[in-house]
Parts: sequence; C-alpha cells; structure tokens
Amino acid sequence: MEGFEVLVVGAGFAGSEVAYRLARSGRRVLLLTQSLDSLFLPVTPVTDPPAEGTLFAEVYEEGLPPFLLHARAKWRLEAERPRLHLLQATATALWVEDGRVVGVRTWEGPSYRAPRVVLAVGTFLGARLSVGQIEEPAGRLGEAAYDDLFEDLKQRGFAFVPAEQRAAPYKGAPGYRVRFYRFADGEWDPESFRLFRLEGLYAVGACTLGGRSYREESLAGARLGELLLGELEHPSGEGA
Repeated sequence: MEGFEVLVVGAGFAGSEVAYRLARSGRRVLLLTQSLDSLFLPVTPVTDPPAEGTLFAEVYEEGLPPFLLHARAKWRLEAERPRLHLLQATATALWVEDGRVVGVRTWEGPSYRAPRVVLAVGTFLGARLSVGQIEEPAGRLGEAAYDDLFEDLKQRGFAFVPAEQRAAPYKGAPGYRVRFYRFADGEWDPESFRLFRLEGLYAVGACTLGGRSYREESLAGARLGELLLGELEHPSGEGA
C-alpha cells in the first residue's frame, strides 16, 4: 500500500465523498476508517435530498433502508480499486516531518504515508456518548472515540471548541447525545479546508462545523475533493 497521493481518515459522508471524487479522477487514495461496516451509514433519518453530482446522489433512493444506502456506497467505493484502498484501522497520531504531515500512525501498529491527509473524523474527537445514565468514549453507537488522535492534535497546538449532537430513537436504536470537539474557527480555512498549523493537512465535516445534514456533509466532501484534484494537477511547489 504505497504511493498514495491522499489519505482520508474517516469514511462518513464527507470523507467518503473526498475519496470517491479523487479516485474517480484517477488519483491514488487511502480511505481509513475504524469500521468498514458503518462506512457511509446514516444513523438518523435522511431528511434532505442529496445534491446532484455527489456519491450520495448516486446511491440515494427515497425510503431506502440505511444499511442498503451504506452497501451501495461501499460497493461504489470498492469498485474504484486499485486507485482507492479501503482500510479498517484506527488513526492515533499524525506522522509529521519538518512541519509537514506525511501520514498517520495507527493503533494497530503500521503507519501509512501520503503527502496530503484529510481529517474527516466527524463527532469522534474527544467524544463522550450518553444513553440515559450511561456514558462511554464513543462518537456514535458502537464506535469508539478518537481519543489518542485528539490528544496528539492538542499537543501540536490545535485549539478546539465543544460541540454536541443528539440522535432520536431510530430503527430500533436508542436515542443518544454525543459531546465532542471540533477545530476552532481560527484553526482552519473554510474556503480551502486547510488546517493552518501544518502543511498538507485538511479537515472537513463535523470536526470543523460541528455537524450538518448529510447533504451538507457530502457537498463539503465533494468540494474538498475537487480542490485537492486542482492541487494535484497543478502543484505550485512544496507547500501546495
């Protein structure tokens, strides 16, 4: 698994859109997620129709059960092999050399390289999930928080602000509340999605804006994918 041009951490709506847009254009992408079984899986009702030209629009059908939406998206992502590689692993730290991100470290042991890293980690940074009186370190039901990655980012000087999402009971799953952290507004550029403190690092989705609709998440991911395509096709130097 060498020669990736972009590494995306997180395979929700935003991260999957980034990876899909890049791979469809012939770029080599590693999409890393803690759970391939929950890739592109909605946990609340889809209320806004998807925007044209997104992966979301390709797989969406009104009334489609959440798991089938996930299955359709995963099939399309897997169809982009060998340009796109899906990997189940937990990112625990950035891999940084000379002030530039060159990949990520993982809990499982291996580290993975790419000159551009996208954090699309949703509601998982320092997350605490509450169901009734029970609280656990999770970003949503059954999925562990990115506590190690969160600590690594804080040690590198990144500032965060608290955020919260709530999910009502849905399809037999209990309702819950998740408290997490997103990057403070001064840490990232909403036009380019760049994180200012390190070269080659980007963020998109709930970890920047605190959570929006699935439509907005997918649109943001698709937009970042287009921006990265432009950078890869027309590099302007070492910091591009």
